[in-house]
Amino acid sequence: MRHVFLALACLPALAAQEPHPPHVAIPRLSQAPSMRRDADLSTWKGARVIRDFSMIMPDDQGINRWPTIVHVGWGPDALYVAFEAKDPEPAKIHAARHMRDTNNGDFDFVGVDIDPSGKGQSVIRLFVTPLGGQIDEIMTDSTGENASYDCLWDSTGVLTPDGYVVKMRIPYSSLRRMPGEWGMRFLRIIPRERRYGISWPRMSRDIQCDICQMARVSGAPVTEPGSPFLFIPFATFNRTQSLDPDPSAPTRTKAQLGADLRYATTALTLEGTYRPDFATADADVDPLQINSQFRVFYPEKRPFFLEGMDLLSPVGAQRQFFSRSIQNPLYGLKASGQASFASWTVLHAKDQDGGLMLDASGASGLDGLPTRDSAAAMRFRLDSRGSGLSLLGTDKRLLGGPDRAGGQSGGLYLDQYLGSEFHLIGSVLAATSRLPQADGSVLAQRGTSTSAELDWNTRDWQGWIQSQTTSPDLVLVSGFTDLQGYRRQNAGFGWRNTWNSGRLAQASATVRWRNLGWWNGGPMEHAAGLDLSLETAGRVSFYLNWDAFGRVWAEDHVHAAAERSLTLGGNLRRLSTVQVGWSATQGRTVDLASGAPARLRSAQLFFSGTLHSVSYDLSALQTSLDRESDDARLVRARELTLSGSWALPRFFYVKTQAFVVRYDGSEQEGVDKFLKDFLGWQPNAFINAYVGWSGQRHRDPADVIPAERMVERGVFAKLAYALQF
Repeated sequence: MRHVFLALACLPALAAQEPHPPHVAIPRLSQAPSMRRDADLSTWKGARVIRDFSMIMPDDQGINRWPTIVHVGWGPDALYVAFEAKDPEPAKIHAARHMRDTNNGDFDFVGVDIDPSGKGQSVIRLFVTPLGGQIDEIMTDSTGENASYDCLWDSTGVLTPDGYVVKMRIPYSSLRRMPGEWGMRFLRIIPRERRYGISWPRMSRDIQCDICQMARVSGAPVTEPGSPFLFIPFATFNRTQSLDPDPSAPTRTKAQLGADLRYATTALTLEGTYRPDFATADADVDPLQINSQFRVFYPEKRPFFLEGMDLLSPVGAQRQFFSRSIQNPLYGLKASGQASFASWTVLHAKDQDGGLMLDASGASGLDGLPTRDSAAAMRFRLDSRGSGLSLLGTDKRLLGGPDRAGGQSGGLYLDQYLGSEFHLIGSVLAATSRLPQADGSVLAQRGTSTSAELDWNTRDWQGWIQSQTTSPDLVLVSGFTDLQGYRRQNAGFGWRNTWNSGRLAQASATVRWRNLGWWNGGPMEHAAGLDLSLETAGRVSFYLNWDAFGRVWAEDHVHAAAERSLTLGGNLRRLSTVQVGWSATQGRTVDLASGAPARLRSAQLFFSGTLHSVSYDLSALQTSLDRESDDARLVRARELTLSGSWALPRFFYVKTQAFVVRYDGSEQEGVDKFLKDFLGWQPNAFINAYVGWSGQRHRDPADVIPAERMVERGVFAKLAYALQF
């Protein structure tokens, strides 16, 4: 932690440059304006009109060529926003019907950022495409955007001869809000020869934080809660066969009822779920694991564990709370609130498969035992720029089995802006685990992890230095430990620039250094590298990542070998119907299984886009590791993935996901295939009905008679209907 204290000691020497956002009064409307899907704004009289948009992308300096008018007012039940988006070349507008939260065609869109707490910690980002399609996200300065967030709101959009008109209705009951001024910003994105962006108020790259530059707006009717209850009963049905290891396994049928409940007041939100169903969450595609010494991280996709989770996921040494450690909840409860000086979140759940998470050593009898999982966090506001001090605690306890089996953790996190150019991020956490063993005993361990990072940013230059230490005994039974028993230091220095005109859109260059060692001080890896990127005015980009030299130790640093790698890649994003990307890597490393020097090769090609109402993502990846001494193939992995959706009229859709993963070589062999298709109807974020089929096949050459067989298949269905009162 000496890095944290050193940075804090420099605090008085840093000149604090505070942002100066505008303060604007938004009028209250006597009645709700029309939300009809047309360009008529005659019922929006009385709303405040905003026209003064400025450039933010690619660069914040330049002339705005896209006249944009915003009408905004506080309605009796909701915030109302209407955009008149004019375009000098309306034929070039990217518009198509699409599913919620998809932007594969890189559409034109407009939107509003809202901070209903006014504290600058996080914002709700609501975007609307020209035909009224919705994209909603939650965003923080430290973690960026999370597109899995969902909110109940209304939108319409229609093309006009000179652009398009979008209308938005955002119910107060969908926002966790507080008295006083809110943060607000209006945005418009225009994908052309560059990806242009404009905003009100003006945003400056000379100020590091983003949320702190939002306008401060007054007049919000926070005393009127609107419809605080959102009740979503649902019914689910599954008929499946698990054919591995028994090819003649019987069909299993399961039907159940469940419900989600939300209650929101001006400063408090309560959420509950009972027997939740996550069948629509996309299946995980394993990242190709070629010679990796770290655990695979799978992102969270389940709705209950997305909204309001930012306080439980602070930036720090390790992911102290990882919601996917709760695998199959019988129920879940979540509460969050805020005061003028702090925000807080509490989560509690009963995981029916929690025993499996504690069965790392193969102890018997835990697979049918549940766990009780809890996490609580509080973040104290330190200034108006978004700085904060957070406390986080977790607890996982096995219900049944060995006494006191489970684990607890506690962490302290500092996120501090130092003037206009420096940003300090520090954390320290400790955890205790008691894991059941095969002989019936319980292994008790206690570990710690610390991290400190100091970032420096100006308009064109950036630099950072980071140090992290994690003890060998750290086990976060409620979290995710990606480094264990290591000490890591990183540093870098870079330049970047953007242009609104000319042949180039953006360019950057960064030199970086990395050192990874064992907990006891022994060396593990040293590396230095160079990153270059370039994007032209035609939205053709190229990048280079070069590990110019390095050294890697394997098998308790008995073996050593020089390491280097070179990655070349690029993208073409000019068209909305097809966007192309590619990358190729070649390098020298150490085979972690044997310690022998090896050559690593990798190539990837991917396509995405929207054609009429069909959106798709297609990627192909091949990675191989060959022994350097005799060119023997140690392992080769090939992966082909496809996901797509077809948006039909009246909110119907067809969605599919498929992937094939193949491994071959002396160290690993096997094939996995997966296919999932379903037809659904989703008029908003919380009303959904679908029916589908999924199946997975596997081929294992190690079998006595190698053969490909179906390992799981079945049909599934769900009906969920939201009631607000």
